[in-house]
Amino acid sequence: MQVHKRIAQLSLRRERGTASLRRACLLVWMVLLLTVGCGPSRGKIISVNNENTGQSVVATVGEKIEVTLQTVGPGQYGDPSVSSGSVKFLEESSAGTPNPGGPRQLYRFEAVSSGQASITIPHTGGLPNAFTLTVTVK
Repeated sequence: MQVHKRIAQLSLRRERGTASLRRACLLVWMVLLLTVGCGPSRGKIISVNNENTGQSVVATVGEKIEVTLQTVGPGQYGDPSVSSGSVKFLEESSAGTPNPGGPRQLYRFEAVSSGQASITIPHTGGLPNAFTLTVTVK
């Protein structure tokens, strides 16, 4: 009878230990999911193009904004201006292989602090006059 009682006690302890381990693992997974799911938006990209001129977008701190502009005919897009420190200009580069219609340019920006910024990218040599975009950073 004593041996049977002892085995039952050991079995109960092991089940409690296993349940505690399961709860601990579940808690760790929940924390990881919340941390990854609610963390900063680094790596996310908002992509816009000529069709989005004059529009507004909402970004969170850390998000990148890529503006791809195509020129048809003479001219090209110039240096961008940003109206506030909420958005930072990173770089301008060619957006792939040249197109017979005209150059494609890629402008990269980053949302760095809460606020609102207007991005204006002038165009030389004919229409359109400029590309504009309003970015609200949250």
